[in-house]
Amino acid sequence: MKHALYALGATTMLVAAPALAQDSEPVQLDEIIVGGGLTPIEAERYGHAVSVVTAKDIAERQIKHAADALRALPGVSVSQTGNPGGLTTVRLRGAEANHTLVLIDGIEVSNPASGAYDFANLLTDDIERIEVLRGPQSSVFGSNAMGGVINVITKGATEPGFSGSANAEVGTLHSGGGKLSLRYGGETGNLSFSAARRVTGGYDISDSDGGNDDSDANTTLNAKGEINLGEDITLGATLRHVERNSDYDQFNFGAATVEDLVTDADLQSEVNDFFGSAFANIDSFDGRFRSELSFNRGIMDSRDTDAGQATSDTTSTRTRLAYRGSVSLDGADVDSAAQIVSFLVESKEETFQNNDASLVYDPAMMDEEKRRLYGYVVEYRGSFFDDAFTLQATARHDDNDDFEDTDTWSLGLSYLLPNQTTRLHASAGTGTQNPTMYEQFGYNPGTWVGNPDLKPESSKGWDVGIEQRFLNDMAVIDVTYFRSELTDEISSTYDYDTGESTPFNEDGTSDRHGVEFSAALDLNNGLTLGLDYTWLDATDPDGDVEVRRPKNELGLRASYLLPNDKTLIGADLRYISGNWDFDYTTASFGVDRVELDDYTVVNVTAQHQVNDSLVLTARIENLFDENYQEMLGYLAPPRTFYAGLNASF
Repeated sequence: MKHALYALGATTMLVAAPALAQDSEPVQLDEIIVGGGLTPIEAERYGHAVSVVTAKDIAERQIKHAADALRALPGVSVSQTGNPGGLTTVRLRGAEANHTLVLIDGIEVSNPASGAYDFANLLTDDIERIEVLRGPQSSVFGSNAMGGVINVITKGATEPGFSGSANAEVGTLHSGGGKLSLRYGGETGNLSFSAARRVTGGYDISDSDGGNDDSDANTTLNAKGEINLGEDITLGATLRHVERNSDYDQFNFGAATVEDLVTDADLQSEVNDFFGSAFANIDSFDGRFRSELSFNRGIMDSRDTDAGQATSDTTSTRTRLAYRGSVSLDGADVDSAAQIVSFLVESKEETFQNNDASLVYDPAMMDEEKRRLYGYVVEYRGSFFDDAFTLQATARHDDNDDFEDTDTWSLGLSYLLPNQTTRLHASAGTGTQNPTMYEQFGYNPGTWVGNPDLKPESSKGWDVGIEQRFLNDMAVIDVTYFRSELTDEISSTYDYDTGESTPFNEDGTSDRHGVEFSAALDLNNGLTLGLDYTWLDATDPDGDVEVRRPKNELGLRASYLLPNDKTLIGADLRYISGNWDFDYTTASFGVDRVELDDYTVVNVTAQHQVNDSLVLTARIENLFDENYQEMLGYLAPPRTFYAGLNASF
């Protein structure tokens, strides 16, 4: 903590980016939460806990990977196996990684095989905003949204005519990257395209003597467009392709010591993801009824090699067809109505298949595994007392072909007191999580045996909070208390004789509760300050602490725009304590847990606007070269330096 306070002093004297979250910045009356239900909702009317990261925040903090934009946000825990190309998972409010639903432009991008999304795949170059919806969201989104939803929206054309931007950056560890985006906006529609690539030579994440560096390369292509067929009909489509190659080292289950858990090796992961969607929006009855028909599909190829020889080769797909309708009950159009009823009907199919017969021990494992569900949702949202009080209620039924059917619900309340500076918000709901394809069917090379008799996990949770603004909205604080209970948690048992693991539903209840606190101050003189803090207590049915979910996580930010109105300097600090992981050495074989060392990481940034179209950038990540681990055995990145430029046209 002494080191943390020292770093905090350095941070405060330097800077930090403007507040990232709705919880930690003055809420603008026109701010919209796009993923807040079946229809977008104004932030001050939304009863659930939410944080928002904008493109402006990302640019000013010079964040290149989305996981770094999420770190230290209230209720968010990030775990990464070393460098930015390593497996990166996000947990919300102590839930599992596969309990976090991730959407990019409305498309679910988590891999059905594991149920979780690897944030190593997500660059920030073309992101317009990230919405983090905390708490059970299954009543809207179904399975995988038990802990919450991360809704990513990419950039589109915002001005008429042609426009574009480009950036380039170089850094230590043989790192670099660049992006090019082109956009067109017209009266009848718009079109956007972007291409981004980031590479790093990396470092040895195993921290072995003479070990090789672990590199990573990510290429992301993104396109989206809309066309207006008159005033009431809009057609649109999106396309996204991610290709990533990442080195990683060998994890040794049952190693003699912690130092031997991760050792140097020539292992590589190859990811090739494709996502696409098409939709049609139709407004009827002067905008009082809105329909949307949408189709999306994801194809996720994953291949792992050891010294060039394949060790895993799989393909997963997800196909979704949905119809959504919204009706205004008060005579206004849907966009401005105070009373709205919406409904959704969707069909979703997921598949999983091994691609290489030489990697499976049973020919039957080459068969394509498939499952389907149908979801039915109804939602009411109403505002009363001059929009000071808003109620949002949602119910959902899921018809599963391989599991028992599930029903979920949620309720959100928001009340702005007559003083217009104090807002009370609360929510409650239930969640569900279907077993993953791995858990249901197993996977090659036979070390994990599936269990077709698994039941979906289920949860119930609630939160209550208060948001208070001060000094004519220059300062704001938000405090939220949350609690949830998880039943039928899926765990696994290990057979020491065969080396096989099998999943099963645990008896009892897993408890999670905690406090989320945010504060921000904008002095209108170029200086902004921000603070986020989460205290979390998460335990399994046996009362043992859940791993990779820190008990305490503190984030501090500061930024200062110099009087020339062209030079911005910034810094942020992140302090972590009470982070546990499984002890996979021979002493326990994963039965026991070990507490990782506390750590503090400080990043600093600077940028200068040369003219209206050119900005020079520089940053240092891990300023004090802190030696730390987010997961046992994996060395986190050392101090790195970067310099670059951004151009717009």
